Amino acid sequence: MNELPIIVISPLVAGFLAWLLRVRGVREIIGIAGSLVPLALLIKLYPSLGGRLEFTINVAGFMLGLMLSHLTWVFSMIAAVVGFTAILGMVSTARDNWEWLFALMSLTGVLGVFMAYDLITFFIAWEVMTFASFMMVLRYNRHASLKYFILSIVGAYAMLIAIGLIYAKTGTLTFPEVSAIFSQDAMTKMMGGPGLFTKTETMLIYGLFLLAFGVKAGMFPLHVWAPDAYSETNQSYTAMFSGVLSKAGVYGFILLYILMYGKLIVEFGHFRSAPTFGYIIAFLGGLTIIVGGILAALQEDIRKLFAYSSISQIGYILVGLGIGTALSIEAAIYHAISHALFKGLFFLIVATLIYRTGKTEFKDFGGLAEKMPYTFAMAFIAILSLAGIPPLVGFASKWLIFEAVIHENLPILGGMVFFGSAIGFVYLIRFTYAVWFGQRPSDIENTKDAPLPLAIAMGILGALNVIFGVAPGLVAQELNKIFGKTIIAGNIWELNLGFGRYNGLLLTIWMTIGLLIAAIIYFLGAGVRKVPVTDTYQSGNPVTMEYNLTIRRNFFLPLKEAMAFWLRISFDKLYHDIWKSIEDFAETARNYIYNGNVQVYAWYLAIILIILAAMGV
Repeated sequence: MNELPIIVISPLVAGFLAWLLRVRGVREIIGIAGSLVPLALLIKLYPSLGGRLEFTINVAGFMLGLMLSHLTWVFSMIAAVVGFTAILGMVSTARDNWEWLFALMSLTGVLGVFMAYDLITFFIAWEVMTFASFMMVLRYNRHASLKYFILSIVGAYAMLIAIGLIYAKTGTLTFPEVSAIFSQDAMTKMMGGPGLFTKTETMLIYGLFLLAFGVKAGMFPLHVWAPDAYSETNQSYTAMFSGVLSKAGVYGFILLYILMYGKLIVEFGHFRSAPTFGYIIAFLGGLTIIVGGILAALQEDIRKLFAYSSISQIGYILVGLGIGTALSIEAAIYHAISHALFKGLFFLIVATLIYRTGKTEFKDFGGLAEKMPYTFAMAFIAILSLAGIPPLVGFASKWLIFEAVIHENLPILGGMVFFGSAIGFVYLIRFTYAVWFGQRPSDIENTKDAPLPLAIAMGILGALNVIFGVAPGLVAQELNKIFGKTIIAGNIWELNLGFGRYNGLLLTIWMTIGLLIAAIIYFLGAGVRKVPVTDTYQSGNPVTMEYNLTIRRNFFLPLKEAMAFWLRISFDKLYHDIWKSIEDFAETARNYIYNGNVQVYAWYLAIILIILAAMGV
């Protein structure tokens, strides 16, 4: 029996069963089982990855199917692991059967995207994923869901047009055949031949795919749907929305390399040491890092903070992909794994905070480390990982991206990447203090720690953040198999690039020793006394009305005021104005053209017939 269709379909089947049965307890068991099946089968199939793992059927002359390679296995495992933890978290946070149906449906869609063998299967799975995630947002916020839906429709039509152009020229839609035809076309063009695709056609296909994949990844300036969509839905589900579904766009850019790399190089050449088409992706990724990071720092709602933060972190992945070297692409995939793990963990933490307190804004939090020690421990892991602090997985992947940028001597991209790390510290410091330390509002005095399903889900992602950080070679060795050669050398503890080296285990040992020494010095030499939670100090000064601590309210207001001019430039407003103009034009056309007058319609028909006759039809 071929397991590939079961991997893709099992979450959808479980979602429908959970929706139909409507029995609390039973639907949760079915939902968890439906999300666990893909994970179990992917682990089972791992030893067979060296062989040919495909499932194909012929539908109306089109070859449709699924495939499992080292690349698709890695992305499918991202979906399966984070998807399972998100579904586990929904045991505590899901409102009704609607959410179980569409959460599991979106998991089926994204697994189909990652395992697709051809462009038709890829597109169908893409639309299933988009529709299901739209329905999840619609349940919570109609405006946010419509913004997401409209931009997704634009991306979907762009992709469909690109697929149509490819089929019109090649007569096939399977990835191996399309890739071979583009490679042959590139060789023909290099030898002075006319080529199958003109430069204009190649540019058009590239631009359409850039639009389609950029929307889903949340790339600047197509990111405007993500903050509202990520924050206005079940936050356990957002762990999968941000951690997994955004990777569909990332995977799409990788697919662009697989299908068209040689053709795009021949047509557009290089910019400095990067391919020109890739540098465009990388530069937009750099802008995504900066814009997402700054807007994250300015948020007063923790959901919006991590929504913008997620956009910013996707920018790192796009920078790595755009540089286009084997090292940078492997680093980008590594960071895709890291992002899924720490951002998935963050949104489960946010789900726990909202579930236990009902609050979402910084001004309503404080002092929760004492009341929620387990959740705080998971937050501490996520904070260190996102900030790129060793020995967490976020450091390993960011270090690889930094090294790839520096090695290719791309200073502008390097500046963007380093700025993103700096702004990341800024908003994480606020989250750390405002939520977990300081004075605790009286209305959250009796807050309890995470419920068991969310605690288990957070524990899984937290453990993976630590394991893949201390033993980064586990990931690197697997990613090397995608390229069929050693890009990143070393062992399971060490990453060795030849011009740089990182040993996660050794660094962990030295940091542990350093912390122990610091603790001994502190407890032996410091006059420690226990103080109440209301006895707080900042920089040695007591917190009084004259010296007020405002980290929970408008903490970055000076930054907002300094950037007032730039913040007035809103792509969200631009898209809204464009849409309003289209609506106004459509209304005008309806009033003057589609006016219900039969004689006018007869004239329309006569004019069309005259035009057709003049064209010789």
